[in-house]
Amino acid sequence: MKNTIREYQVKMRDGVTLYTIVQLPEPAGVFPVIIRRTPYASNAANFPALEAEDTHGYAVVIQHCRGTARSNGECNAYLNERNDGLDLLDWIRKQPFYNGELFLWGSSYLSSVHYSYLNTNPPDIKAAFLAVQDTERYNICYRNGFFKAGLHGNWVVGMHKRNQPIERNCTIDTFRTMPLAGVTKTIFGEYVPYIEESFKHPDPTDAYWQTPEGGSDYHDACNRCDIPILLATSFYDIYTEGVFDMWRNLSPERRRNCALVVTPFEHNFNPPPEAVSQEAQDFKPDGLLCEVCPDIHYRWFDHFRKGTPLEFIQQGKTTYYRLWDHRWLTVDELVNAPEEQIWYLDADRRLVLDAPKSGEITYTYNPYDPAHFEGGVCNNFGGMRYQNAPNSRYDIISFLSSPLEKEIVCEGRIEVELHCRSTAEDTCFYVRLDVVRNGKALSLRDDIDSLCRLDADYRPGDERTLRYRFAPHAFKLLPGDQLRLDVSSSCVPYFQVHTNIKGLQSLQTVAKSCRNTIIASKSFIKINTTEKGRNEI
Repeated sequence: MKNTIREYQVKMRDGVTLYTIVQLPEPAGVFPVIIRRTPYASNAANFPALEAEDTHGYAVVIQHCRGTARSNGECNAYLNERNDGLDLLDWIRKQPFYNGELFLWGSSYLSSVHYSYLNTNPPDIKAAFLAVQDTERYNICYRNGFFKAGLHGNWVVGMHKRNQPIERNCTIDTFRTMPLAGVTKTIFGEYVPYIEESFKHPDPTDAYWQTPEGGSDYHDACNRCDIPILLATSFYDIYTEGVFDMWRNLSPERRRNCALVVTPFEHNFNPPPEAVSQEAQDFKPDGLLCEVCPDIHYRWFDHFRKGTPLEFIQQGKTTYYRLWDHRWLTVDELVNAPEEQIWYLDADRRLVLDAPKSGEITYTYNPYDPAHFEGGVCNNFGGMRYQNAPNSRYDIISFLSSPLEKEIVCEGRIEVELHCRSTAEDTCFYVRLDVVRNGKALSLRDDIDSLCRLDADYRPGDERTLRYRFAPHAFKLLPGDQLRLDVSSSCVPYFQVHTNIKGLQSLQTVAKSCRNTIIASKSFIKINTTEKGRNEI
């Protein structure tokens, strides 16, 4: 039987109407209701597909977010989602098809719209499937004080007044404008306060991040409700670390009725086979969630509605795919494996197992000529990508290990300790770790940090130690594989370029070149390894 499709313009508390589609599995009756709110819908709704879709006996309410597709109003990212979401809940409760049970379904921004009101803990929401989205707004905008141009930059420009024919004079290089403050006037022809405000607060402890404009309604959303939530991310998602943090920070009581699943892909955490990237195909991850657990969200909802057993995921557990090992595994939490393997940097640009006695490498960092890298790994859009040749520029220093003699299983947080100094009053160091297989380098993790974030009183020439802890990962290295660590002081188009001048980077009007030094003999990579203590599915 075809779904019955109904269309509505639902009035919000301020009088703005939002276009809403309802899919009913039968023309009449009451049903459990799945809610989806999206800013990415097309004006041309595909009604034949909506009619033919198997909704597993659920009614599905699909609403176009304010100012997008067929909805009225003005789209300003995040700012109206809480009130609009609560108003939609109230509207559904008055409909004749509503049976008293609500379920939330979304990924990326489609998850965020639900996180915005979870702290009200609506009692009729029985379960939620919320994928690839961080609840902490700071993490969406920044990494260690560096604005994520490759994540939040172009995205927020595209979201602002999404339905309106306004100027959008923007490329990814627009976020290298100095000063960055005021750039919205260049992009839109007018100053946009809510976008500009985010440029002013690179410190996560800043009070701004505890205001509604800074995402306070979303903060710790999973702990502020009783709803069973299935979280999902991937090892190359833009929010990998944030979702792992959300899981780790759940109280024991909350974790018992929630679950986490982690795939080996990118922000499209559950792609159909034809959409898998060339890099993933070449490395044969063989970890398609859509094949091992089709309709995972319906299974999650049915478990709480009907008591249907969970066959792939488990409540209170993390289920993840170990890359290049072809295994799904289930644990309480993905933690550091018990054994440590350390590779040291040396002055010959190698990664070695024995600590060198001495050795330094100095390079020039020119903010007007920043280094480019392929793929945003798990901090920006772009995910896993093949890398350029080692030492591809004067300011990219590549350290390469010898080929491995045996396989190594790596799990947890990889750490890099970088001893360094600079001729500048402040600067930054960027690190990217790759696996090299069959002559091709594929990114594993990356990170960035500045000297003055560590020490506000840094003086040129002083030695400092930067410690990077990458987002959790799980993968197997094979005999013949090599590790490669690239060290630089910039990473475009993904992170804001550091000017080498102390102070708020978005206010700097000029930049200076400097000489940065890696003290290789003291610097190292630490990877946690084991094959023990895991339950294979």
